[in-house]
Amino acid sequence: MAHRDLQAGRQEIPGIHGKNSHASPTPLTDGKRLWVHFGHQGTACLDLDGKVLWRNTELRYAPVHGAGGSPIRVDNRLVFSVDGGDKQFVVALDCDTGKVIWKTDRKSAAVKRFSFGTPLLIAVDGKAQIVSQAAEAVMAYDPEDGKELWRIKYDGYSQIPGPLSATACFSSAPGMTNPP
Repeated sequence: MAHRDLQAGRQEIPGIHGKNSHASPTPLTDGKRLWVHFGHQGTACLDLDGKVLWRNTELRYAPVHGAGGSPIRVDNRLVFSVDGGDKQFVVALDCDTGKVIWKTDRKSAAVKRFSFGTPLLIAVDGKAQIVSQAAEAVMAYDPEDGKELWRIKYDGYSQIPGPLSATACFSSAPGMTNPP
């Protein structure tokens, strides 16, 4: 695949932490398309020949140490957490267009609000939930509309390790896919 500059025309590229890079989030593929996420610098979809199918750079926020969390795919949604110094939310983009399907504010009262988590798709009583850690809380969201389903509070911030669930690998809820 040829080199593609997905940030062409961007004037502002803030510094990052010494143990991070602008490409820390993990790309996703369905075997036909590739989705890449660069945190505050945007998200894009490419075909496997490298043609850019769409870009979304509208989700602006003040990063702390750069991007760290990766997106997950839930049905035809690309879901990721945004936990910057100024804004904290979870968002679902349409995999075909990059348009925002839903965006849910985390409503955090934490003093230090940044975090670097990757959401986890689980099933509870046969229903899909997206679990996402943040500063001082772990929350679950409905994949259809982004409604917060539950929240567990804790002391801490700058979370990097992701949640884990035994049911995430063995579920048959609609929209859930097991790893190969």
